Amino acid sequence: MHGMTQAERRRIRGRMGTRLYRRRILLEDTRELKLGGLVRLCPMRLLKPVLTFGMKASGLWRRGHREFLSPVVRHNTFAVPGLPSALEGFTVLHLSDLHLDLDTHLTPVVAQALQGLAYDIAVVTGDFNNFTVHMDDTALAEMAKLATVFTAPLYGVLGNHDSLRDVPVLERMGVKMLLNESVLIQRNDAALRLVGIDDPNIFRTHDLDKALGSSHRRADVTILLSHAPGIHREAAARGVDIVLCGHTHGGQICLPNGYTPRIHKDGGARHVQKGLWRDGSTQGWTSSGTGACGIPVRINCPPEILLHRLSAS
Repeated sequence: MHGMTQAERRRIRGRMGTRLYRRRILLEDTRELKLGGLVRLCPMRLLKPVLTFGMKASGLWRRGHREFLSPVVRHNTFAVPGLPSALEGFTVLHLSDLHLDLDTHLTPVVAQALQGLAYDIAVVTGDFNNFTVHMDDTALAEMAKLATVFTAPLYGVLGNHDSLRDVPVLERMGVKMLLNESVLIQRNDAALRLVGIDDPNIFRTHDLDKALGSSHRRADVTILLSHAPGIHREAAARGVDIVLCGHTHGGQICLPNGYTPRIHKDGGARHVQKGLWRDGSTQGWTSSGTGACGIPVRINCPPEILLHRLSAS
């Protein structure tokens, strides 16, 4: 398991803010059960064999694993009134909830699916990892392989399964992480503000006001990356144009019509839990995820790779 150097800790603390940095590190350290300082247990590691046995006993394992390894490329257009012509057709490749240490067979499948796709930037809205207590760096090693496939700048935010200690490693492989930060992307005389917040659900270490600053009002369009969709009310109140998020997995195991009786609760309304949604003038898309959580199985809820296109109409 990797750690951070003192210099890396200082940089990340400075970017995120001391209070939220300390809160996240404390919660990361206390969510794992330590016995005598030697044994580190992750509840999900204990549940995985139980859930796997249950799926195999039910006869659904083979079908579910096949769907898990069959990502669907979806195309979505966000209509943005007044969008400058320089940003017409600007396309964001959106991955979420990769959970790459769950089943390493997923990495080459996603890499193959990305071949030939055209986009201006790529984003990952959190949960690179499946196991919240990192016993090894499997997810990061798999992400390093995947990172070589992207043909445009790659940005990301952390999810509730990730660690701040992952940030230096991710950034060395070319993933620009946004820790309550934003970047301005210029296209001729037009500007797009890409904003990223830390996990607003489990850790509650997001700071949308800090991330937005005052400059987003001078941008022609603002896109917010958040791991979970519960931020939608805050985003709408601050005039964010578009929110891209994940976390819910779309239910992951759904009824034949794609409906799931219950999706994770994260403070968000029911209508923001899956797919395209709107809150006032703010639009958003909650990804069903590109990987899976707990066990490498999906039923009636295929993993998705999204291409979001901006248009004035």
